[in-house]
Amino acid sequence: MRGARFLTRLRDHGIFMAVRALRLLLRRNVPLPVEDRRVLEKQILPYFAQQPEYGRVLFVGCDWYTKPYETLFASREYWTLEPDPRRRRFGAERHVTDGLENLAAHFGPGYFDLILCNGVVGWGLNEAAAVEAAFEACATRLRVGGVLVLGWNDVPERRPYPLEESTALGRLAPLVLPPLGVARHETATRGRHVFAFLQKPAPGRDA
Repeated sequence: MRGARFLTRLRDHGIFMAVRALRLLLRRNVPLPVEDRRVLEKQILPYFAQQPEYGRVLFVGCDWYTKPYETLFASREYWTLEPDPRRRRFGAERHVTDGLENLAAHFGPGYFDLILCNGVVGWGLNEAAAVEAAFEACATRLRVGGVLVLGWNDVPERRPYPLEESTALGRLAPLVLPPLGVARHETATRGRHVFAFLQKPAPGRDA
């Protein structure tokens, strides 16, 4: 059983690196061969890129495979945020080197129309207090009607605490995303990757 899992990881890594080479060679956003990334790149990102009301966009977390996303939002004010300065080269022209929990130090309340935070919780943003501070920063830096797209691996080793218990997220309302027809989408991946779509309600309205 362990040998089979190792071979699967080895195969997936080989495919992953092959896709990276294709992206670099062709300078095109060749989809990664994993279900959660396919959903993000083929359904979630294109949907928001086609909606003109999302003019100020923040994408959290940078790596070689996120670099092409900037082209989808070429006509928007597109920002990236990443705490590792070595990954600045994968960020957008507008980029902040810092953790998501410190977002309020760089932008005023209600600044963003859309915040995309995928694969960050449990992959660098690991402590419960920091995660909650990051969610609070997202909630305050979204405008009314703004949307938070949150993606995480819903397994104990990658989940600092049950995100359903988050006070900050509890102030946001579930949003049904038209391409998927749901406000929460669970992918059939080994890491049980989940996407949640949350919208900031008007003051005085319960989420």
